Amino acid sequence: MPDALSKTIPIWCVVINRLLFGEVPDDYKLSTPKEVVGASENSQIEALLDGFVNNVKDLGLDLCSLRSVLKKPIRPSWVTPDSVSTDGFIPSTDYHTIICCTVSRRVFGAEMTEDGYIQGAGDDSEGWSHGLTPTLFWRHRDQLLTAVEEDMPDIVLELITTDPDHGVARSEVVTLAPTSFSIGSLSSAKHAELSYDGIVICGGTAPSKTDHKTKDDKPTRILNLLCSDGKLGSRALRSQLPRVPPFITSLANYGSPPKILFLCSTGKDLSIGVALAMLCLLFDDDYGFNSQESSASIDKALVRRRLAFITTAKPDANPSRSTLQSVHSFLMPRLD
Repeated sequence: MPDALSKTIPIWCVVINRLLFGEVPDDYKLSTPKEVVGASENSQIEALLDGFVNNVKDLGLDLCSLRSVLKKPIRPSWVTPDSVSTDGFIPSTDYHTIICCTVSRRVFGAEMTEDGYIQGAGDDSEGWSHGLTPTLFWRHRDQLLTAVEEDMPDIVLELITTDPDHGVARSEVVTLAPTSFSIGSLSSAKHAELSYDGIVICGGTAPSKTDHKTKDDKPTRILNLLCSDGKLGSRALRSQLPRVPPFITSLANYGSPPKILFLCSTGKDLSIGVALAMLCLLFDDDYGFNSQESSASIDKALVRRRLAFITTAKPDANPSRSTLQSVHSFLMPRLD
C-alpha cells in the first residue's frame, strides 16, 4: 500500500480534526492500517502530530470558515484486494469517511516481488490506464463501467482521441480575494472577460497581440516572461521574476490596486509561483496592496502562509519544487 494511503492521509485526518474539532478527543487518535503500519511506527508518527498541528496553525488559515464547510470530523478507511467487508463505508452522521483504495495485492515477506508480481504496480496508473485520465473516467464512467473488459483498450483509445477536452487544461480563472490578483490557464483566459489592467504570461505560448482592450477601452498590458513549460521553465523563472514588480507597480495609474491576471499552460504551476512571489513582495499581512516593494523581512514562514492563502482559493494549485525554489531564490537570495 502506498505511504500516501497508509500514512499521509491518516496524518492529515488527525491534524485537520485537531484544528477544527478539538473538542472531540477520539478524533485526536491516529488510525493507520495495522497490517501495513506497525505499532512502533504508529507511535513514532503520533509523537510528531503536535508539531504538524502547530505548523498548520502558523499558516494563518481561516479555520472557522473551513469548519463551516467540513462540518464534521474525517476518518480514513481502507479498501484492498483482501478486503472482505464494507461495513466501514456506511455513511455516518458523526464523521466523513475518506476511502483509501489500493488495487495492489500485498506481497508478504522481505521480497517486493512474487511470481513476477511487482508490489505496488497496480497503483501506478501509467502502467495500465492506456492514457485514461480521472477526468475522462468520471465524464464517461457509465460507458466504462458497463463495458466488457476485452473492449476496454479500444474504448479508452476512442475516448482520448475524440473527447474535445482531453489534454486541455480546464483550470478556471480564480480571483485571490481580497486581493486584485487572479490566476488561470492560457486556455481558460481565452474565454474570460479581459477586465484586467495587466496580464503576466508566466509560461507557455503567449497570445499574438501585445495589447487588449478591456471593457472600459483601456489597454491591458501584457508581460511575457518567456518561460517554457516544465522544469526548464521553472528554472528560468529565477531570472525572470525581477521583471514583474516594476511591471505591476507601473500599472497603479490604471487602478489601485491594479487588477493582474497570472497565466501559464495549466494555471497550477508557474502562474502560482509568480503570484506567490508578488503576494509576498507587494502586499501586507492584511493583503493590502503597496506599490513600493516591501522592506519587511521575508522568510520561508511568510512564503508558506501566502501559498496556503493561494491554495485555499485555488485547491488545484500545484507549484513544482523547481518553481518554489525559484521563488525562494528571488525573495530570499541570501537564504537560498
